Amino acid sequence: MKTRSIISITGTLIFSLASCSPSTEELYTKADKLIDKKKYTKAIEVYDKIIKRNFKFQDAYFEKGFCYLQDSNYKEALHFFEIVLVMKGLNNGSNFIFEMNADSPFASEEAKHQVSLGEIFYEVGITKYYMDSLVPSYTNFQNAIDHNYEPGNCFAWQGLIWTRVDSLEKACNFFRRSKQLGEPDADRLLKLYCEKIVVK
Repeated sequence: MKTRSIISITGTLIFSLASCSPSTEELYTKADKLIDKKKYTKAIEVYDKIIKRNFKFQDAYFEKGFCYLQDSNYKEALHFFEIVLVMKGLNNGSNFIFEMNADSPFASEEAKHQVSLGEIFYEVGITKYYMDSLVPSYTNFQNAIDHNYEPGNCFAWQGLIWTRVDSLEKACNFFRRSKQLGEPDADRLLKLYCEKIVVK
């Protein structure tokens, strides 16, 4: 009788502790709030907990990379973005890209936590830009454009790259393309770099 009571109490205690543990979605919400408050180190700790639960969630690695990027730790940011690219079938010697339909009624949890290729290329482009790796940065922004991810914004970044190699005329052409696509920052960039450039 005594043994049963101990087992019952132990089982109840374990159940209570398990029920106190936040769900994965609650952890994502917590990390989002920490990012909003610019508490990137704390957010990374939360993403580590998510990865321990399921190491196949692409967005947890991606968001870790984003946090490192915001903290100007470009090497670590690139490391985590590249992990996601490998998970998608790139940078691992394979030419096969894994994209699952997250909207399918049969979608797995992993499918619901994918990151689009365009978004990864975009963040890698920014990271490479700040690492002064301009050719790979330009290429990644082009890859993002090819995947129809934020083309106006990508053209603006490509224009900034052209300013870094002293080709203002080309830069201004990209800023104009950016403006045509409705990028809000394009006017500021045109004013800053292009007022004295004569359009041919």
